[in-house]
Amino acid sequence: MRKIPFISGSFYHIYAHTVSDILLFQDNNDQKRFLNILFLANSESSLPRLDRAHDLNLVWDARDGKLNLGQPLVQIIAFCLMPNHFHFLLGEGKDGNISKFMHKILVSFSKYTNLKYERRGHLFESNFHSKPLEDNNYLLRASCYIHLNPKDISNWNNQEENYFWSSYADYVKENRWGNLLSRDIIMSQFENDQSAYQKFVEETRPEVSDLDTELP
Repeated sequence: MRKIPFISGSFYHIYAHTVSDILLFQDNNDQKRFLNILFLANSESSLPRLDRAHDLNLVWDARDGKLNLGQPLVQIIAFCLMPNHFHFLLGEGKDGNISKFMHKILVSFSKYTNLKYERRGHLFESNFHSKPLEDNNYLLRASCYIHLNPKDISNWNNQEENYFWSSYADYVKENRWGNLLSRDIIMSQFENDQSAYQKFVEETRPEVSDLDTELP
């Protein structure tokens, strides 16, 4: 757990990187497992047994109200999974909930990876990084930064909205996750106009290299 508390009602850019740049995801099943953990860990309750998860069926059940997760710990506003790291944009619930949420994710996915690939030791660096987003402009720019992250993957530059392992498609196409993804915090500022948000992201693209130094 982090020593610096997260404050209720505030927003944060969260980032975690693997040790020694090892691959975080070696196949699509790993990424699907991570998405299962991401959405199903967002609860005061314990994670359901993920050995029952086939594809993303448990997440769809939670989205459709067939699986009751109870009170969420945080607001999941945006995410992007990359080969050796991930980015989240989160809103804090009760003070300290982000720490609980991240602990559940990092521990659960590390156990899954170590068991599947018969490895030992830490998967992630000693702790995750966080950056408080101090005003609305910073919040919007952070969403762009996260959604444009796939530009660094071969063949995904200028195709980021089609990258399955990011929430960008859920902002500019169909929202796959329903209320599990708190996109209204961003989209309400664009009157829920998908093309208006995408235009904003594209206008922000030239600033992304500067955001690399501002965000963790």
